[in-house]
Amino acid sequence: MTAHCADLSVDLSAVRAVDLPAVGGKAANLGELLGAGFDVPGGFVVTTTAYRQAARGALSADEIRDIPPPPEVAAAITQAYAALGGGAVAVRSSATAEDLPGATFAGQQDTYLDVEGAEAVLTAVRDCWASLWSERAVAYRVRLGIDPADVAMGVVVQRMVPADTAGVMFTADPVTGARDRVVINASEGLGEAVVSGAVTPEQLVVTSDGRVVERSRGRGERSRSAIVLTDADAAALARTGRLIAAHFGSPQDVEWACHAGRFRIVQSRAMTALPPAPIRLNRFQRFAGPVLVELLPRRPYPMELTAWILPTLGRHVDEMLDGMAGVQVGLRDALPARDAIVQEFVPPSPHATRCTPVRLASTVRRGLRGAAQDWAGDPRLRLYRDGVAALDALDLPRLSWHELTAVPGRAARLVDLVTALRVAYLPAGFVALARLLAATRLTGSPELAHRLIGGAPTMTTAANRALADLARDAALIPTLGDPLAAGKYERVRAEARSQPEVLEWWGELERFLATYGHRETTSLLLVRDPCWRDSPDTVLGLVQALLPDAAALDTGPDLPAATPGRLPPKWIRRLADRAAAGVACREDTHFELTRTMPPVRRAIIEAGRRLAAAGDLADPEDVWLLTLDELRTLAPGAGGEATTNTPRAIAARRSAAYAELASTPLIATTTLYPHRAGSASALALGTPGGGGRATGRVRIVRSPDGFGTLRAGEVLVCATTNPSWTPLFQRAVGVVVDHGGIGSHAAIVAREYGIPAVLGTGNGTTALVDGQLVSVDGDLGEVTPAPWTPGQP
Repeated sequence: MTAHCADLSVDLSAVRAVDLPAVGGKAANLGELLGAGFDVPGGFVVTTTAYRQAARGALSADEIRDIPPPPEVAAAITQAYAALGGGAVAVRSSATAEDLPGATFAGQQDTYLDVEGAEAVLTAVRDCWASLWSERAVAYRVRLGIDPADVAMGVVVQRMVPADTAGVMFTADPVTGARDRVVINASEGLGEAVVSGAVTPEQLVVTSDGRVVERSRGRGERSRSAIVLTDADAAALARTGRLIAAHFGSPQDVEWACHAGRFRIVQSRAMTALPPAPIRLNRFQRFAGPVLVELLPRRPYPMELTAWILPTLGRHVDEMLDGMAGVQVGLRDALPARDAIVQEFVPPSPHATRCTPVRLASTVRRGLRGAAQDWAGDPRLRLYRDGVAALDALDLPRLSWHELTAVPGRAARLVDLVTALRVAYLPAGFVALARLLAATRLTGSPELAHRLIGGAPTMTTAANRALADLARDAALIPTLGDPLAAGKYERVRAEARSQPEVLEWWGELERFLATYGHRETTSLLLVRDPCWRDSPDTVLGLVQALLPDAAALDTGPDLPAATPGRLPPKWIRRLADRAAAGVACREDTHFELTRTMPPVRRAIIEAGRRLAAAGDLADPEDVWLLTLDELRTLAPGAGGEATTNTPRAIAARRSAAYAELASTPLIATTTLYPHRAGSASALALGTPGGGGRATGRVRIVRSPDGFGTLRAGEVLVCATTNPSWTPLFQRAVGVVVDHGGIGSHAAIVAREYGIPAVLGTGNGTTALVDGQLVSVDGDLGEVTPAPWTPGQP
């Protein structure tokens, strides 16, 4: 280490990346660049040791501002300032949790420009220290889960660059993820105007061969109509940016300033939230990608990938597609991982094999001869349910380590039975649906097919009706109001002990959870997330959402009594019944699949508990950072010596890698959803899901925890949905989702309820805000501002 912890200040040229604990992230990066020969203004760093001595444990901005620096700290700063030559300087915060991969802390701590004089520098340094405890910085750290005890503040003091022009440079395209494009923002004057958003800068895009391929003029107080950077200057700056990125080994967010034709680097940090590099998708990937990404609302953990996604659901998909169509597709290729951390999502592309013609012919024959509803009487279903019941009955704490870690494998073998059922009976559903679509086209009403099968009796619709019943009954019990509003299961149970009517309702809730409690709360792929049984507060949120209009709740669309057209209504009705049976087969086999999720999750949680109790893991939850193979080869208390391969070390390494990718999407929005044309006033654009047009106020629901916030007549805006979200469609006037296509859950359910849907916007949850009055056009696929009219809420 070149900057020792005992130093109160150190010359910036002596700082390297390894000195981060002593100088903070910004200073470590600048020192690294200065040492590598990049043109960085000289200066010094007030170390974290000086901060700790001066702050004396103060944890508020006001406390720190009121404490004068100790004499030795003040002397170190004034001496270093004098050695720099005095004059105007830039004083920049450099926290130890700043400018790190996955956490830039951009704008969270303060910077002061054109500071001149020793006293002014001391004041600016103290203000930088205080900014570590500003409300916005504290909130940012809380969101990232950073312990306050782990942060300290260094301060960089550099010679001021009297910039003629300045700005920001991204060495990869922050929107598309393209690594061969450098995006430069430039404005006249100091770069703070660009960073703070005070001006709209000139933006240039420079390709890897130095060509400026895009240029948009800036607007603002100091931006004129003339260009800010010439093509030659932009190419030179882009070359420097690429060299900086190569030095650090990752795309960089670089702040620069130029005076008298000399470009200086004043900050560099790893780009965060950078999408994977764009890939070219074929037609199938473009259709399937939005549907599959709906199942990935977050990045899977290593244990989810290796204990559930690949060996269970991956095998299920592979064997089902091979059995029905003779095609091969692997989820392993769709979710490439490095050290078991999923890096990106690549929509799968099935490949035909020599077996494809034979398998397809066999599937068509089964579809023509079979009946989808017969799956429920197949003895394999009973065998499967008995196997799941045996898993549920396991006394996990009493199992041996071998027996405990074998649970995921047992679940995977049970899922093979559901795979066989789907291969055998889904073809009949597909054929029935195709016949119904053909028949309704002949009537001149192709949309009729969706209405006819919209009320198909499934376990999902049964769960929705049961939830509606719970809401109706709860509305009649005044003492349930507060516990439901709080969304707390334990409060409801406490009320049940003393209130007979609540006890009866609580029994109804328990019966609901016994029947439907294995349903996933977020995604069929994400086994770490609890099911309804393990997270009953989620169910209470749904009841709370349904409660205000419980007396008038619709439980789903009904089949029409008569149908228009040249074909006899009874014939269409029979076709609809067969197609509805196919829908039920698809939906209910999904429902059956989720039965295996709770025992797998509980087994992994028990393994984590044992490892943490034995000291092999710092926290039981760290088990999700291991792989199933690693878990099988371990035994609690036998973690071995302190090496990089102990469970604790593996978990720490992967936790850091996972955190670095926390804000990075699994696939670029522009890869999944190419640019779409829309009206000039469009707030969000997406794939049309049909349903006409509706107006309402936006309600952003980011997770099941927010179910209870949706009010009747609002527009549901969310990242993705799954069957657990279905009851919300009864209350929403429209739905807008970030991810999904016309075959996604949101699209299907919106069509069933006859509400407009805009799918795959990519940015609906960020472009729209709660309470905003909007119109959702499901036919055009756009969301636009709506004028308020009397009578609207």
